[in-house]
Amino acid sequence: MENISVNELTDSTNSSLPREIKVALAREVLSQEENIEKAKEKFSEIVKNLEQKKQKEVVNATGTVLHTNLGRSPNNISFSGRYTNVEYDLKNYRRGIRNEYLSSALSSFLGCEGITFVNNNASSLYLSLRALAKSYEFQNVIISRGEIIEIGGSYRLPEIIKETGLQMIEVGTTNKTNLNDYTRALKDFPNSIILKVHRSNYSISGFTEEVSIKELSDIKENYETVLIHDLGSGLVVDRKFLEVNHIDIFNNETSVQNSLDDGSDLVMFSGDKLFGSVQSGIIAGKSKLIENIKNYSLFRTYRCSPLTLFELQKTVAHYINKDELNIPFWYLVSQNYQSLKMRIENIVSESSIKFEIEEGTSLIGGGTLPDVTMTSPVLIINEEASSSLLDMFLQNEIPIIPHFYKNRICIDLRSVFEDQDKIIKTCLNKL
Repeated sequence: MENISVNELTDSTNSSLPREIKVALAREVLSQEENIEKAKEKFSEIVKNLEQKKQKEVVNATGTVLHTNLGRSPNNISFSGRYTNVEYDLKNYRRGIRNEYLSSALSSFLGCEGITFVNNNASSLYLSLRALAKSYEFQNVIISRGEIIEIGGSYRLPEIIKETGLQMIEVGTTNKTNLNDYTRALKDFPNSIILKVHRSNYSISGFTEEVSIKELSDIKENYETVLIHDLGSGLVVDRKFLEVNHIDIFNNETSVQNSLDDGSDLVMFSGDKLFGSVQSGIIAGKSKLIENIKNYSLFRTYRCSPLTLFELQKTVAHYINKDELNIPFWYLVSQNYQSLKMRIENIVSESSIKFEIEEGTSLIGGGTLPDVTMTSPVLIINEEASSSLLDMFLQNEIPIIPHFYKNRICIDLRSVFEDQDKIIKTCLNKL
């Protein structure tokens, strides 16, 4: 029987994968398949599938601005990746305090005593509870039953609290929790932390009641406790910016500043949601509590990389300088309907495809504002959404991720940057 060598099989398929990887894959295929044609076919399929899994830039044409599977908040990464004075004092020529400027700048902007940064917001809550339990001998966490959340990736709040060694004390009911529920729990379970969690990825409506941060702040002083607000979404933008740009979808969203002003001892939120930066967890609040967290033995295992801190610093500068439109997330959200429609018309101006432009709805996404949509024009391609048509978008040099409506492929520019229009236009012109 005719054989094929590892090198021959490796060279049988064009691919940008490193040769060492292709050689390893070829050896594996040949160990399982003796037939040359079947080996070539199997090898080609494996290489193609693996190449598509490489992380790369894509065009997010889904209309979901904070798309979790596409990296949540879009970013223009500007850090060079070379050395940085992340923990070096340039004035005194010695080791310095990590991200000292960033901490000072964001604390000033938010109006809080102290701040620190970890790798994501799940870490923020876990570390805070562990650190405060150790420093102050807390034994319990009091939380409303209507705020016992689960988010993507199998993150369940009860399991996180269990891992901290604290006991979770549930109060109220799913739809109604009042101040007396918290007061009774504080009396029955001394040495408890009060935890309020923002329902960022679901809502409860109808016959409901919940207790505000301000109300909880008023009672916490009587019980020597700490009030933590896991805000999650992290809205910090100036309300004037929203008004000027006619953005009203955040009118009912609690901001980080609101929570701090109303009496939260600690507020934690994601850097890659409404804050509009890179993946991180940000903890703001009382300086004494922040220092307890930073000095906790496990803190170093969750700290941010220099790249993350640099990009956070850049985002904070945009907020301080009232330059919010240079934050990619806010640029996308601020685009008006008519400008998006004109862009769609330009994209299809030279194409022979059959299409419609309809009024659609875009989402913020990323586990935020579950009941809120934005009106946007949507390009609907009037062809059955076949696998070959979808492959044309997904296998483009820069893949284009569309969404579907009534078994039609749709392009929603709410989540597309204007300089990416030409990528979509070129792709459509191939049809």
